[in-house]
Amino acid sequence: MQVIASHRTIAPSRAALASKPVRSLRRASGSVARRSADRVILSTRATAEEGAADDDFESRLGALRGKRSKRSAEDVAAKTAVKDAEPVKKATPSGQRRKGVADFTTVGSVEEPAGANWGSETVVYEGPPARGEIIANVAMSWTVVWLPLTISAIGRGLWVNYRITDKRVSVLSTSPLRTERIDVPLKEITDVIAIGRGVGLWGDMVITLKNGEKVELRSMPDFKDIEKHIKSNMGTADPELAKL
Repeated sequence: MQVIASHRTIAPSRAALASKPVRSLRRASGSVARRSADRVILSTRATAEEGAADDDFESRLGALRGKRSKRSAEDVAAKTAVKDAEPVKKATPSGQRRKGVADFTTVGSVEEPAGANWGSETVVYEGPPARGEIIANVAMSWTVVWLPLTISAIGRGLWVNYRITDKRVSVLSTSPLRTERIDVPLKEITDVIAIGRGVGLWGDMVITLKNGEKVELRSMPDFKDIEKHIKSNMGTADPELAKL
């Protein structure tokens, strides 16, 4: 006799089927809630960190502003101290200025200017430039480069005369191009420089006036003695009036 076993398939009840979606929904809701909480926590931390960073930045900026303002105050104080320490310049009298070469020049004549009164004078040197300059330049005139210098030397020898006294330095020119005389008082001279030429037999001399202008004396004989004479009788520089 064969026994046939019967297998019954037990179908799930409706209550069990209904409970499964509820459990899944609860699990999903819990997961979403946890994620939202984590996001809130992260956002709160980020906000706190940003706030701390802002506070730190503001504190550093305030300190930097304080340093700058302190430095600015120190700079202003230093500049004020330097300005106060500077000596007060004396006011220059109105209308006063130092005379220049033009004031000592007479154009059109080499005679003593009318109204000039130098009193008694002692003549240290009176005469033309050194004749040795003409000889040396003529000897070198065969070169084209030296020819202009030779012509200048001959012109000075013919038309220029120097007169050095204990009161003034005079340069007289009777050139056809321009006739004039310059009389510079020794007290208006602040500096003199002489350089030897022609193996030291004569020299070129430059005198500087109080206003900074210069007068050149070329090929001066006995230039060393004349330089010493001018230095022993010249005036002193006045920097304030020299600017006028």
